Formats: sequence, structure tokens, C-alpha cells
Amino acid sequence: MATALQSILEGLRNVEFILLRKADVQAFLKREALTLADKALAALYDDLFAFNAYLGRIEPYDAIEDLPFWEYSVCLEWCESHMMFGGIFDLTLENAKRFLGNIRRYFDYLVSTGKLDDTSQIDKAIKHICSGKKLKLVTKIPYTGKESYTSLVIGKETISFSMSDYWILVLHASLFDDSWTTLLEAAFGLSKERVQQVKDLKAKMGRAGMAGVRDIIYQDVSRADLEQARKWFYATST
Repeated sequence: MATALQSILEGLRNVEFILLRKADVQAFLKREALTLADKALAALYDDLFAFNAYLGRIEPYDAIEDLPFWEYSVCLEWCESHMMFGGIFDLTLENAKRFLGNIRRYFDYLVSTGKLDDTSQIDKAIKHICSGKKLKLVTKIPYTGKESYTSLVIGKETISFSMSDYWILVLHASLFDDSWTTLLEAAFGLSKERVQQVKDLKAKMGRAGMAGVRDIIYQDVSRADLEQARKWFYATST
């Protein structure tokens, strides 16, 4: 019977890594397998796998230490809605401590091998999110709209959605009663750029065979997301 480590290493064979190096992850897991029980090792692998999956959905950074602290908060939210692993990525303080602690554990390994110098951003994230009695996500995030929100594989096509796409879908549902016509009319009153963004998104949704934001996310849109979407959409465009 294969050991937990053997099963994990086999699962890593076809994983494409973003910012993380496969050889480093493999070496780290082999080291941790010497002291961790199978359940803890599996949780460590699941967290690294989810973190890597999230890195593949965002705008690329030059190095792992370049991730700002708020990105870890967004990562937790993304994992809850995209990683269906039996509740281990539900947004709870316990899960956040485990997830961020495991990522920090991997970073400690990289520091010990001379492959990482700066852990200040994840340390800041852990302090902000996990230091109290309740989970405290970062609510004010300096998005520009160009960041990646998610990608969907439809047939042979991968369709990518940016944060601005998500915001438009939020407004499409919340302010414009799921009407593309009404949304376009509002965009025409703002700028050519907004009109083109709405048209491009409408075409993208058509290719995906989807109608609105409820086809993209699996949870209710927060009031903060709606406010951020509204501010971005109606901002003066250059």
C-alpha cells in the first residue's frame, strides 16, 4: 500500500507550479513526512496545492515575497469558493490559522535553504487575519480592476475573468436587474472604455453559456464588493 507521502508525490507529478518550485515543494514534503502524521501531511499538501492554484489565477508577481499581505486574505476567500475539499477551506479562524500557518511553514523551509529572505508580508497577513478571537479578513484592498478574478474551462477554451469583469457582473445583477441593455445604457453615459468593457464581457459570458454573476461564484455578493464595484464603474475614466 502506498504511503501518504508516495500518494502526494504522485499527485504532484502533473501539477504546474506558479512561483513555487516543484523540486522545493517535493523536498519540503519529504522532510515534513519524517515528523508529521499522515493526516497533518495531507493537510499541508492540500494547503500548498490550493495556494498554488490561487497563484495561477492572479496577475503574476516576480517572486513569492512580492505578494502583498492582503493577497493572502483574498486567497482565503478564493479557496472557500473554488476548492471543494469537504469544508477545510471554509472561512473560519481555525482554517485560516492552519492554512496560513502551513504556507508560513513552507516559507520557513525556503528561508532555511537560502531561497527566501523576506517573510514580512505573510507575517503581516497572519497578524491581521488571525491574531484576534475572530477571523479578520482584509476588507479594503487596492484593486485596479485589471487583476485576475477567475478562469473557467469551457470545452477547449479557457475563459478568463478580471476583477473588472466581476464588478460589472455584480452591478449587472444588483443595480441593473440582470439587464445587459440597461447596463450598456449606463456605460454609454460614462465612457467608450466602459461600453467596450461591458460589450466584451457580454460576449465572453455568451461564449461561456452563462447569464450572470451567480454562474461565476457560489456565495452571496458582499456589500463591500458591491460598493467597490460601484466606485470603480462610475469613476472618471481616462
